Amino acid sequence: MRKFVLATLLALVTLAGVAQTASEILAKVEEGSFFGTGSGSLYISLAVRIEEAGAPPAFYAFRVWAKEFPDGTTRTLLLYAAPELVAGTLYLAHTPKEGQGRIWLWLPDLEILKELVAEGERKGEFIAGSGITYDDVASGFSYREGYTPAIAGEEVVLGARAWQLELLAAKAGQEWSRILLWVHKEAYIVLRAEFFDRTGKLVRVLSVPELVRDAVGLRPARLLVEDRVKGGRATVEIEERSAAEIPDAYFEPGNLGKLKL
Repeated sequence: MRKFVLATLLALVTLAGVAQTASEILAKVEEGSFFGTGSGSLYISLAVRIEEAGAPPAFYAFRVWAKEFPDGTTRTLLLYAAPELVAGTLYLAHTPKEGQGRIWLWLPDLEILKELVAEGERKGEFIAGSGITYDDVASGFSYREGYTPAIAGEEVVLGARAWQLELLAAKAGQEWSRILLWVHKEAYIVLRAEFFDRTGKLVRVLSVPELVRDAVGLRPARLLVEDRVKGGRATVEIEERSAAEIPDAYFEPGNLGKLKL
């Protein structure tokens, strides 16, 4: 359930008829990112509904700008549009092709720019109750360094042929012991993902109930994220997406307090 922004899974290159390894398939997924940044620029607006047992639903709205730079780094700027308590807060991630990215927060009420460096800060929840961390948003489906992928089979999901990939932790200490991904064979969209903790228990499920096509291409209409331990659920509705060019200045940490978004 990586790169909740934004973060999120639409490479449109098709290699029909060409045999591919699990690593090659996963690389195509990562190229597309969670919502289809791929190369160039992408803008997305989305709404999120968080449901937790014993609590009223919580609603959030975001606007997201993402761009791939010549050095291969993907930069993602996210504006919290709602609720009012956090509106105006900005999140900026610089995610290289390899290695750990950098994350900044702009807190408008305090006029403070803060880089998230400590492990505890990066593992904090991006939205309370969502189970999605700042690192999740920044990293995308970037598991090739920490996991060993294999093709486990093929299935039909949402009427489309999909690979099932099994990712096993390559070393001790990884967040998940095992991840299962169902990947659209033509669009390289993750249609479903299951995450297993270090004891082998299924604790998180991401699913795509519907695919739609817009001016950019094929994408999920919405994403569902289920916490199988706490019983929580997050629904992400993608309201708008475009490939309009975005100024480089949007992605400079020093500009966050100056942007008129």
